Amino acid sequence: MEIYAIVKALVENGFDGYLRPDHGRNVWGEDAKPRYGLFDRAMGGVYLQGLFEAVEKDLKEQKIV
Repeated sequence: MEIYAIVKALVENGFDGYLRPDHGRNVWGEDAKPRYGLFDRAMGGVYLQGLFEAVEKDLKEQKIV
């Protein structure tokens, strides 16, 4: 899946909901239920937040040029 394109479509269509990573690996010695690692899910959330920021910046720059 091209996650950037998905996030771009969400932004272009005015998405104002929330997203959350559904599954994550157990990393850094975390003792959690398999596929529900908290650290990896947090990193996924930050990754999505960064993509939203990048898309919004790209779209803003395209309108200026």
